[in-house]
Amino acid sequence: MMSRPNPMFRPLLPALFCGLIASPAFGAQTDVESAVTKGLAVLAQGTRDYEEHRSCFTCHHQTLPMLAQATAKKNGFSIDQKLFDQQTRITHDGFKNRHDKLLAGKGIGGQSMTVGYALWALHLADWKPDQTTDAMTAYLIKTQRKDGGFYTNKKRPPQEDSPFTSATIAAYYLDQFVSDARRNEADAVIARARGKLIRSEPARQEDLNARLWGLHILSADKKAIKAARRAVLDAQRPDGGWGQLPDMESDSYATGQALWMLQETGGKVSSPAYRRGVAYLLKTQREDGSWFVETRSHPIQTYFESGFPHGKDQFISICGTSWAVAALAASVERD
Repeated sequence: MMSRPNPMFRPLLPALFCGLIASPAFGAQTDVESAVTKGLAVLAQGTRDYEEHRSCFTCHHQTLPMLAQATAKKNGFSIDQKLFDQQTRITHDGFKNRHDKLLAGKGIGGQSMTVGYALWALHLADWKPDQTTDAMTAYLIKTQRKDGGFYTNKKRPPQEDSPFTSATIAAYYLDQFVSDARRNEADAVIARARGKLIRSEPARQEDLNARLWGLHILSADKKAIKAARRAVLDAQRPDGGWGQLPDMESDSYATGQALWMLQETGGKVSSPAYRRGVAYLLKTQREDGSWFVETRSHPIQTYFESGFPHGKDQFISICGTSWAVAALAASVERD
């Protein structure tokens, strides 16, 4: 069995932000706390009534808002626990009556990307392995590709088109939930996924971010992890943010994700790079607490108003807001 570093949370150094100035006189930690609180409120607004419109699990309305909530709670913020529990139930309910399809390795929309994101959400909620998660792990074992990768959806960028993200979440959360009966098969899947992360060339910022996270949580060689971290840091823009693609402007999705994964893999939130990223996020938050991200995906669901701002761009904006809140919350240390 491989060693299993917990990908969520570790003690962090105090982070005091004002561009490159680290001084409590600027009240920057208060600014961060205010931004997180406002962000959590607008995320709650956008996820609370989800069941009125959809009965299925989604990575944009369950996993990433839950990541923001879980990170915030770990770092001393108050969250809507009832809402968090509701999103956990929605996630599990989305698969508990689909065991036959999962065990057959077919019939799941979004395929292994969806199953990986759902196991991530359940892991955030400290869900214990059961028959449903066992069926989900069986699905991931059956659907790994020969090259070690998993399904991606090129029509759903940026959240579903990265082979690095799909390999990371499928392999790691398979490892967390797999039963003893499937352990040998799972270990082979994890090893192939790790090799995929090492061999493949990143084509987008999410690839760089997820490769760093994946190599870390899948216990890859330290030299490979160090090189992956350097690649993420080198992609930071002069404005302090990161962009989804080289020809796109910085946004909260790429920036929050890069920051969260940097600190999650051992990076210091007191570093100049992290402080610049936080300053970018504080500068770009909207008055309503959200961050705007323009959609690039082709719609596959009937449009509905979830209660989150930004109209047709609301699904990717809720993702960008979730990443931003998680990155900011991770930077706050409580006494």
